[in-house]
Amino acid sequence: MAEPLLADRTARVTYVLTKLAALAVAALLTWPLSRWLGPRAWWALAIFAGILAVMTAVVLAAGGRKKPPTAADESEDEESSRLGEGVVTLPVEDSLDLHPFDPSEIPPVVEDYLEAAHAAGFREVRLIHGRGIGVQRERVRSVLSRHPLVEAFHDAPPERGGWGATVAYLRDRG
Repeated sequence: MAEPLLADRTARVTYVLTKLAALAVAALLTWPLSRWLGPRAWWALAIFAGILAVMTAVVLAAGGRKKPPTAADESEDEESSRLGEGVVTLPVEDSLDLHPFDPSEIPPVVEDYLEAAHAAGFREVRLIHGRGIGVQRERVRSVLSRHPLVEAFHDAPPERGGWGATVAYLRDRG
């Protein structure tokens, strides 16, 4: 099961604590069976019950992520409708890992990221597309080659991802 994309530290900590709590509850609920099953079988049952509890917690958490719409969100709905499912807000950093995104989402994600990075004042950004057979790399570079904010781009140096990442230089904000 893939880990959900969690943008901020609080969400990541909450997610991990939810997993640990689910495992602890599963161990406590199966404790009375330890005398009958023996310690090894009890551990196996507790782990199995913990995995089920974690999966349930993740499914329940995923179902409750959406907030009710407000009047201010109506203008955002028009923009998010072009992507189909909604908008995920990510912190703007000097690099973006594209692995979590669906291949069809790569061009608009890269365009939005370049605009946000430029607005945040970054002059150099790194887009991590992976090594693979080069399909994602070509998609990313296609966007970079026609984007007005990009001055130049090239493979990242080996210590920053090599040919699995592309470094792009953005125009000055002035």
